[in-house]
Amino acid sequence: PGAHFSFDDIDLGDLFANLSGGARRSARSHGGAFPVPGQDFEVTAQITLEQAARGTELDIDLSVPEYDEHGIPRRVPRIFKARIARGASEGQRLRLPGKGGKGLNGGRDGDLWLNITLAPHALFRPDGHDLYVDLTLAPWEAVLGASVEVPTLEGAVRLKVPPGSRAGQKLRLAGRGLPTPRGGVGDLYAVVQIVVPTVASGREQALYKQLADISTFNPRGHFKREA
Repeated sequence: PGAHFSFDDIDLGDLFANLSGGARRSARSHGGAFPVPGQDFEVTAQITLEQAARGTELDIDLSVPEYDEHGIPRRVPRIFKARIARGASEGQRLRLPGKGGKGLNGGRDGDLWLNITLAPHALFRPDGHDLYVDLTLAPWEAVLGASVEVPTLEGAVRLKVPPGSRAGQKLRLAGRGLPTPRGGVGDLYAVVQIVVPTVASGREQALYKQLADISTFNPRGHFKREA
């Protein structure tokens, strides 16, 4: 197989000349009798979670080296269309056959490899084909339970929060994650985060005081057990 290179930090003209120059000179010295395969190229393609969920088509705009009849390299702009099917995931590699360097003397053209990376999302964190989202709850929603709206890639849905939910608890929404290449779908996990009001009215403060007076709950009871 051909070597793989990143387009980020390498002068492809110089690199291609160094790698292929010897093969080209050897091919000319033998009258062009044997085929020389083209080089494989590698590039990073960043897509959004929405594009990963629904599939997308990307225009890959590259400047690649090509050789003239005298063996002199020159940069040539090339645009490739890459179809990325639904279910692509972080770290996946996609191959575009024949879209790499040109072969010599009938040698096959190299391939272009796309390294898929997912762009950061404002709400969701991917883990494979599962998604995670922070679900902020008021203290009374966590204690009493509630029915709340939770965002998904396909729109908001209702989620029943059970009474006594605790911070860090994961509430699973089956089939609301990213699709898999084989037709399945990952899950969405709503991670409970309990937030308190930053401003409380006099009436609210009085109710909190009343609750503090009658409650037997001790959030630091484990300190005594460990002492």
